[in-house]
Amino acid sequence: MSCTGEHTELALAIARDLGRDTDGAEHQLDLLAIALRRGGARVELRSISRLCSGFADGGALLLPDVLSAQAGHPSGVALVAAAAAQRAGLGVEVVGYGDELLLAHPGATLVVDPAGGRIFDGRELGVDLAWRCAHETAATVLDRTAERAELLGDLALAMAARALTLTLPLEDDSRAHRAGEHRRLLARLN
Repeated sequence: MSCTGEHTELALAIARDLGRDTDGAEHQLDLLAIALRRGGARVELRSISRLCSGFADGGALLLPDVLSAQAGHPSGVALVAAAAAQRAGLGVEVVGYGDELLLAHPGATLVVDPAGGRIFDGRELGVDLAWRCAHETAATVLDRTAERAELLGDLALAMAARALTLTLPLEDDSRAHRAGEHRRLLARLN
């Protein structure tokens, strides 16, 4: 099971560390949480599905950016949905495979795709879904932020995002990969 309770705090700390304004983000999450319905797994997943469908497709990844734009990359929308679900007391949490994030409830095999809110049986994917804690979710968002920043030539943001991933308590193989990416970016700067 994931440590969803930490999603908001960690996501806001990362956004601040990357120079984003987080004023108002907690209030926006409170408003989203008020609209979510508690109940069984299906009720809660439908509620999260509606929340996700309210976000347009976009590039925003960091929690305050997704909230202010009401649009975002699926990983950013998954983070917002997980934070709102936690605030509302729902059992919905983040699951994933590779670098893909979805939302699930431990009481069902159904998952919600944060890109549009489609609900489907997670077994259709043909992969093992693993619960993602706040640190793993943050690492995915930071990885995507770093990748995008590097593509756009913003090496300072890419370096900052990569450096932040190294502060997260991740598995050794995951940490080794991210340390290698950080060294590669450092080499580009020299």
